[in-house]
Amino acid sequence: MILKFAATIYNGVMSLPQGMMVTLKYFLKKPVTMQYPDQKWVMPARYRGVVSLIFDKNTGKHRCIACKNCVKICPNYSLAIETAVGEDKKWFPKTFTLELGQCMFCGLCVEICPTKALEMNKEYELATYTREELTRSLLP
Repeated sequence: MILKFAATIYNGVMSLPQGMMVTLKYFLKKPVTMQYPDQKWVMPARYRGVVSLIFDKNTGKHRCIACKNCVKICPNYSLAIETAVGEDKKWFPKTFTLELGQCMFCGLCVEICPTKALEMNKEYELATYTREELTRSLLP
């Protein structure tokens, strides 16, 4: 019993300098602080941000064919599409809305899109004051 108590005290006394060395090492290092509004994080390549439509730079049109696969696969129904038929007898989305308050950023909608019209962008500043601001239209 006394031997166990002495061993505990010995281990505590010996671990104190080790802990102080770790503290001293980080105390002497230059601090790594990002000045947030001026400096922004560079997100990794596989970061999943907000869902967005991909627009062609030349034509200004998106690739969406209004198949609604993204709406069907969404686990919490955060996507909504209203469709219409164009003059060329092709379907297109009239409205394409995203409820950010419901979206869990799983990326299933991006994976299932047959025309690769959706992507997860790098946006991470999503704080708002009202819930209405969390509803976004993906079409201009």
